[in-house]
Amino acid sequence: MNRKLIFFLVSIAYLILISYGLYSVYTVEATLRVKEPPKIKPENKIAIARTEIFGKLERPQVIFNHGKHEEAYKTEGCTACHPEKDGQVIFDFPMNLKKRDKTSVMNAYHDACIECHKKSAKKEKTGPVNCGDCHKEQERDLIVKHPKAEFDFYVHDKHVKKLKEKLGKDDCGLCHHSYDIEEEDEALRLVYEPGTEESCYYCHDLEKKRGPELKAIQNAAAQKGLSMRRASHQQCLNCHLKYQDEYLKKGDKEAVPTDCSKCHTGKYKTVAELEKVPRPDRDQKDKPFINIENSKMKGVTFDHKTHETYSRTCRSCHHETLNACNTCHSLTGKPEGNGINIAAAYHHAFSEHSCAGCHNKKKEDKKCAGCHHLIPAMDLETMNPKKETCAICHTGKKDQLPMPKPLSTAGLNQQKVKKEVEIKILEKEFEPSKFPHMDIINELVKISNDSKMATYFHRNLQTLCEGCHHRSAAEAEAQKDTPPNCKNCHMTAYDRQNLNKTTLLSAYHRQCLGCHEKMELEKGRKCTECHKAKPGDSQKIITMRNEKVVKQNTSIIINEWRPE
Repeated sequence: MNRKLIFFLVSIAYLILISYGLYSVYTVEATLRVKEPPKIKPENKIAIARTEIFGKLERPQVIFNHGKHEEAYKTEGCTACHPEKDGQVIFDFPMNLKKRDKTSVMNAYHDACIECHKKSAKKEKTGPVNCGDCHKEQERDLIVKHPKAEFDFYVHDKHVKKLKEKLGKDDCGLCHHSYDIEEEDEALRLVYEPGTEESCYYCHDLEKKRGPELKAIQNAAAQKGLSMRRASHQQCLNCHLKYQDEYLKKGDKEAVPTDCSKCHTGKYKTVAELEKVPRPDRDQKDKPFINIENSKMKGVTFDHKTHETYSRTCRSCHHETLNACNTCHSLTGKPEGNGINIAAAYHHAFSEHSCAGCHNKKKEDKKCAGCHHLIPAMDLETMNPKKETCAICHTGKKDQLPMPKPLSTAGLNQQKVKKEVEIKILEKEFEPSKFPHMDIINELVKISNDSKMATYFHRNLQTLCEGCHHRSAAEAEAQKDTPPNCKNCHMTAYDRQNLNKTTLLSAYHRQCLGCHEKMELEKGRKCTECHKAKPGDSQKIITMRNEKVVKQNTSIIINEWRPE
């Protein structure tokens, strides 16, 4: 009887411990689980938190309905809430803020909002005056985020034409200006000189790291609080407000938008949509000849006009100013170019602003990545483009190399370039794999011919062959169209003295599966799509491997997978 009682008590204790353990795990998991804050549609609303002043908020943030207030003060206009200086509305709030400490900012908001509500309440129903009616607990973690407004080439061209129509001449100074940091008189520092127009981002994107010259101007903009957001609102909205009544009388409500949602649409034009739109004119040459003084390399003719149509903004290349690259980058490097010499500026393989870096980025496109994902993007020692490609750009001539004829397979020796290749490495477990060699070559030729960039650099069919035959060269082949087979370089067994050496099995799967994965092909991912299993135990093996390929990332499996 005592044994039964002891057993019963011990069982109860175990159950309690198990329950407590499960509860603890669940509690910890729930605590660690990050809950994403809820988002709401902006709809001309603004979240007021000012955490840069208050830090962690004691009361919830305020979700301010700007559109509703804008409608209520339609007669008074923006100056009902925002100060005005020299005929320009300064979009600051509260307007009577003298200091930027916590108490001053809090009192300024309360004085502006609550006092206005109390004053309006004498005439009509108005806004709240109690704390909890503005600082709502259910809105504490709400995120109100307006999409970025983009002033693309289409919008720029539209503004240029409208202003010329209105003024009878081009006047870029209405929007563009530069800042003379050397001028002692603050009133004279803002200047405009024709032919120097540049992007607002260069000076007003305060988060961007700049070189010494722009850094000084950037600091001056920061001291005035002229971030890109504030400078844009001040410049654009004031202009729109100036012409608003004129366009409203014409019945054109969309010409000069003042609502947040009309500019912050979240819709952005693609490069293809902007291709036919005129680019801003800065007297740029269509095909400048880049020839650096004392350089040992031949000059390069750069097709600037064509490259303009490939970019959504000039800042894709001109990351500091719209000046030529050699203004900041010399053969040995300058302080204004952060010491980066001209060779690195043009050739850095991973820079988003260099020629080589941009080209490598294009190779990540799924149509190109099938071949290029296993081809090093640069010379591994110098981190520059491979020397074999230098002569394609560095011609020393003021005319570019002529565009080569589209690639064709018509001249291939069909006896040597097989239509289909049979791969038998897995014949113990599977039937030989049938590799559609000629079909793949034809598809690669089509992809290359459809791309202007690929056509320019893929000057012969051998270049495409190197996508798979990546360690061979036509000039080293004993016979034409006879590159080494994969098994001539890759062994069937692991080399215990060189574990980095890829085995033949892994080489096939890295090349084939890797290409299918990078090109996002639906077919050619499962084992049975390439290999027909032999009857018996191999059918069970192939099923298990199929499941593994589906569940895991292909790029991991192809290195681990080997015959049992």
